[in-house]
Amino acid sequence: MAGIEARHLALEAARRARREGQAEGGEERRQVAVAEGDRLLAGQRLGVEADLVARHPQLEAWQQPARGHRGLGEQVIEATPSHGRGVARRAGSVAGRPRDRRRRGAARLAAAVGAATLAGACAWLGPPPLPDAMLADLAARAEAARGLRFPAPIEAERLAPRRVRAVLAEELDVAASAEDFARSEALAHALGLLPPETSLRESLLDFQAGAVAGFYTPLRRRLYVVSDGPVAAGLPVPVATVFVHELVHALQGAHSPLLDVLIGLEDHDDLAFALGALLEGDALWAAFRDQQTQTGVAPLAAAEMQADFDLEARSAGTQAPRLLRETFLLQYPLGYAVAEALAARGGSAALDAALRDPPLSSEELLHPRPYLGDAPRTPLAWLALEPEGLGLAGCRALARNAFGELGLRVWARERGVSEPRAAGAAEGWDGDRAALFECDDGNRVAWLVQFDTEVDALEFESVARPAAGAGLAAERSGRRVLLSRGLSAEERGAALAAPERRFHDLGAYLAARPEVLARAARLRARIGD
Repeated sequence: MAGIEARHLALEAARRARREGQAEGGEERRQVAVAEGDRLLAGQRLGVEADLVARHPQLEAWQQPARGHRGLGEQVIEATPSHGRGVARRAGSVAGRPRDRRRRGAARLAAAVGAATLAGACAWLGPPPLPDAMLADLAARAEAARGLRFPAPIEAERLAPRRVRAVLAEELDVAASAEDFARSEALAHALGLLPPETSLRESLLDFQAGAVAGFYTPLRRRLYVVSDGPVAAGLPVPVATVFVHELVHALQGAHSPLLDVLIGLEDHDDLAFALGALLEGDALWAAFRDQQTQTGVAPLAAAEMQADFDLEARSAGTQAPRLLRETFLLQYPLGYAVAEALAARGGSAALDAALRDPPLSSEELLHPRPYLGDAPRTPLAWLALEPEGLGLAGCRALARNAFGELGLRVWARERGVSEPRAAGAAEGWDGDRAALFECDDGNRVAWLVQFDTEVDALEFESVARPAAGAGLAAERSGRRVLLSRGLSAEERGAALAAPERRFHDLGAYLAARPEVLARAARLRARIGD
C-alpha cells in the first residue's frame, strides 16, 4: 500500500519555526523566525489534512465521472481566471526581508503546506464557518495561480475536534471494508513491508486524527473545518496559501478524471503514488505562485524543497510504519520537482497536459528525465501473476498489489539494508506484481519484480537473498527476481515466466482494466452521489 504516514503537521512545523528562531543568533533573525512560527500557529485550525481513501493522496471536488479512458484526453480545460480581484496586492511582512530570509520563510511554508494538506484534502466555496468574501478571494487567487476556473461551489462544514476521529473512521470504512484492510495487511505482512501486528486502519487513523485542522471527504465532496468557535476575520499569509493549495486540488478535481482513478484503484499502490504526487506537485507550484504575488517571496526551487523535506523526514516520528511514512513524505518534493520542470517549459498548459498524461510509477518521479521527455519513456509493465498461470489449482488470490521502485526501497530498509544500498538495489525497476494466494493446504506468497537489465536484477538479488527473511526465498531468472514462500519449484518457474503487458499511458491502462472506474462508480453510488 502506497499510503500516507508521518507526523509532518503544520502545527509541528510552526513549533519548529519558533524553536529555531529562539535558538538562532541575532535579534532580527530571531524575531523573523519566531514571527513566522507565530503566524503558522495562529492558523493551526485552518489547514486541511486527511487522506480518506486509505491508500493514496487525493483531492476531490465536483468530479464528473470519467466515461471510459477516452475522457482522459478531454477533461482538462484551460480557463481564464474568473475573478481578477482575487489576486491581492497587499505585501506581507516577509516581502521586505533579504532574499535568503524570504526563501527561508518559503521553506517553512513548504513544510506547512505539505503538512496541513496531508496527502491532499480539498476545497470549498460554501457556507460558514469562513466568510463568503474570504472564500471568494481565496478562490480567485487559486484560479489566477493555476489558470483554471471553478465550475461550481462545494459544501463546507464546521466540525468539533472531538468528532474528528469518528468522521475519519466513517469515511475510511466507506472506501475500504474491514476485509479489504485485512487482505492488504496480510499481503504486506507476508512480504515484510509492514512490521508484524501492524494495523493498517489504525495506523492511518492515528496519523490523520492527531492535530487535524480540517479535511475533505473525497466521496462526499465536503470540506470539514475543525474548530470549536468562529474563525477570525483575517488569515495569516501562510495559512491563506495553504488554502489556495487546497483550492487548486478542487480545480484538479473539477477539470480532470484522475480523482475517480485514485478512488477506484485498489491493487496498484505504485500507480496511485505517482498520480497523487503529480497532484500535490501541481498544487504546490500554484500555491507558491500565489505566495509570490501576495508577498514577493520567490518560489522554492525543487532542490531546496527536497532538502527541506529531507530535514522533516529526519525529525519525523518513527512510530508510524515506514511504508506509510516514507511514501507520504516523498510525494511533495518529487511531485513538485516534476511540476516545476513542466511549468518552466510550458506554464500551466504543461501542467494541464500532465493531468491528461500523468506519470505512471514512482520510478518516473524518482528518475523523471524520461517522463519529462529528456530520454525514452518506458511503457508501464503489467505482470500477470494469477493462480491458474502458476498452476495453483484450487487456490484463490486473496490480495494483489504493485509497490514499485519506492516499495522495493522500503522493503529493503525494513530488512536492515542501508538507505544508499536499498536505493541502488531498487533502481532499474521495470514492473512488479505481488500476490497472496489462499490454498487448501495453506497460503502462498509471490512477489515478482522485473528490472531493466540482468545486471539490475543481479544487484537486487544480491540484496534480497540475505535480506529476505520471514520465510521468503529469493530466486532470479534473467532480469526477473521472485520473492516467494510456499511455492514448489515448478510454481516458482511459472511465476518467473509470467506474461506481461505494456501500457503507454493511463488511458490504455484503464481501457484494459475497466474495473478501476467501475469501483469508483460503485463507491459513489453507495453514498448516494
